[in-house]
Amino acid sequence: MKFIHRVVIMSSIGFGIGVITGVLICAFSATLSTADGTLHLCSDALIASCGNPLTAFTIQAFASGIYGIIAFGGSTVYEIESWGLVKCTLIHYLCTMVFYYVLGFSMRWFSISHLGEPFIMFIIMTAIYVAIWLANFISYKIELEKLNRDLEELKAAPDIGLAAANAHK
Repeated sequence: MKFIHRVVIMSSIGFGIGVITGVLICAFSATLSTADGTLHLCSDALIASCGNPLTAFTIQAFASGIYGIIAFGGSTVYEIESWGLVKCTLIHYLCTMVFYYVLGFSMRWFSISHLGEPFIMFIIMTAIYVAIWLANFISYKIELEKLNRDLEELKAAPDIGLAAANAHK
């Protein structure tokens, strides 16, 4: 599959997952922060700046989808073999974190006036990023070890296909 096709597919998946994840996280955090027994789908600050809850929710859902595009579509940088794992990881991490803060401040998830919130979210987002990265790394490593074992078995086994082809001659 061509690289650009992979980017488009991953970005499309990312948009959907971003919308769903963004709505769930925002609903959870906004409902907890207000603690009034009502389900809130976005922050009161975003609703106030947008003028109505439906507009705020729509903007937030779309922005979360864009973040999903950045995170999932951007993960295709790992397929650029000439870059190496460290470069790919740093570029992807920086892109996702920068856009997360742009989104977080613009969606009023946290404010610059409360510096503790962005710092706590940095710690949480970095921990989540590291956990996902490690899970993928371990998964790929296990798969690579399995492929190497299978390759070694093929090298050690007699060539059954060649023997069968020669028998038909």
